[in-house]
Amino acid sequence: MSGEQSEQMLELLKELALLKKLEEKESGEGSDVDAAELESRENRRREITEQIKALGEAAS
Repeated sequence: MSGEQSEQMLELLKELALLKKLEEKESGEGSDVDAAELESRENRRREITEQIKALGEAAS
């Protein structure tokens, strides 16, 4: 994996961790987040997962 790919992977993992923290925080205090926001976050999580897979496949 090149340095650029490693940086991309790191940024994606950071974003994924941030989404997870938001989810945990909101589930602990009751959710005021609307359905559209939750769907948007879920879609972004899927996009990130696909990007990570693609980077991993490109590296092998």
